[in-house]
Amino acid sequence: MFTEARAHWIYQNYRWLEAHLPKRDAGSRPVLVTPTPEFYPHANTRNAAFAAVMFRSTKEHMQLQNWRCRLSTQREDHADREAALARAGIYGRTEHRGAAGTFRVDEEIEITYSPQLVQDPVALVATLAHELCHYLLATVKTEPPCGWKEHEPLTDLAAVHEGFGVFLCNSAFQFSQWTDYQYQGWKWRTQGYLNEAELGFALGIFVSVTELIQARQVGF
Repeated sequence: MFTEARAHWIYQNYRWLEAHLPKRDAGSRPVLVTPTPEFYPHANTRNAAFAAVMFRSTKEHMQLQNWRCRLSTQREDHADREAALARAGIYGRTEHRGAAGTFRVDEEIEITYSPQLVQDPVALVATLAHELCHYLLATVKTEPPCGWKEHEPLTDLAAVHEGFGVFLCNSAFQFSQWTDYQYQGWKWRTQGYLNEAELGFALGIFVSVTELIQARQVGF
């Protein structure tokens, strides 16, 4: 349920992000990145090479191409779990909700992603943007209004601020059905820490702020 309190949380913390996230080159601002060839012209080869090129493009759109970090693939047991469910005759199910990606500081910054995400480029980009925003937030010393205990939903909000709201909205909830000559089934999956309504509201703030700044630049 989307409440006035959640709207206030999003607006207050969005303003904090505006003030404290690292500034872009030459005073430029984030643009609305969309799942189109304009931003991601790469053919999906459904492998680690595809994830790597999407990672490089996402870093470039965030102006983080010179920030050092490596991308790694998570170990996965989802395939084994789904095979066991199928053998048991369970075809309608809830998808396991694990971390689609992780951010870790060791000797160098490491970002990981679920290998299943190469089948879903929108969810892959949403995950990569989220994890890169952990990197951005790690440079900020001032505590946000929500406190660092809510750093995961704050990181989702940061990804919207950086222009990836469409990706996060489109991957927040997914439902699919399938059928073959003998069986049929369904599954659903959630991803992220803000829900669809919260992400939609945050995306509305992004668009409103962008349009207001553009209007000021042309003298309105």
